[in-house]
Amino acid sequence: MYHSAIIRKGIATLLFVHLIVAAAFAQTKTLVVSGINLKVNGTSTLHDWEMKATSGTCTADLTFTPSGQLATIPELSYTVPVNSLKSEHSGMDDNAYKALKAKANPNITLKLTSSTVAADGSIKAQGQLTIAGVTKVIDLTAKATTTNGGKSVAIKGSKALNMTDFGVTPPSFMMGAMKTGNAVTITYEFTLHQ
Repeated sequence: MYHSAIIRKGIATLLFVHLIVAAAFAQTKTLVVSGINLKVNGTSTLHDWEMKATSGTCTADLTFTPSGQLATIPELSYTVPVNSLKSEHSGMDDNAYKALKAKANPNITLKLTSSTVAADGSIKAQGQLTIAGVTKVIDLTAKATTTNGGKSVAIKGSKALNMTDFGVTPPSFMMGAMKTGNAVTITYEFTLHQ
């Protein structure tokens, strides 16, 4: 009985020391964006539609394991100018910018407030998403792929939203003959590097 208590204390001490050592060797790096690919997909009474953006800014403080794998995301901010979203039709773009109130609110922003990263790079996060001047707390899932020992991280994910949740009236075109649906899916992919 006495020996088993000593063994349990010894194991607990070893685990505690292991956690301290792992934390000591983890590295936090500030990375900046080197590539953005954002898509917004939706429906309408005539056909499905898509808008794309390949410009924007993203900075993040990321923590890596000694082997160079992503461990935690203490901080991440992501900004895309509304006017960088483009479809195949300039008329649709203009109506989308009006619906998104781009003159008063020129950017779509996301600021992570919490996250967990699994060993396989799966990310579960929560953040504040601001669209058309309205900020909502949203849950996100994504996948991170780390290369070059943590010098580059690609993050991919998607999120389904309703435009009306952000005070956006789904745009209509051709004097109301074509109306867009309320639901959209935002698919994002960005690469961060040192």
